[in-house]
Amino acid sequence: MPVIDRQMKMKLQAEMAYVSERLEQIKQNRDSQGINREEEEVLQKRKKDIMNQLY
Repeated sequence: MPVIDRQMKMKLQAEMAYVSERLEQIKQNRDSQGINREEEEVLQKRKKDIMNQLY
C-alpha cells in the first residue's frame, strides 16, 4: 500500500465527497433525468479506488 501524505489524503477525501454527492444526485434524479449508467459506473469505480487508497 502506498504511503500518502496529508495533502494527498485531503485531496482524496475531497474527491470522495464530490463522488458521493454526485452518485446521490444520480440516484435522486434517476426518474426525471433518465439513467446515465456510464457515468454512474465510472463514479462507483472511482469511489472504490479512493476507498482502497485511503483505508
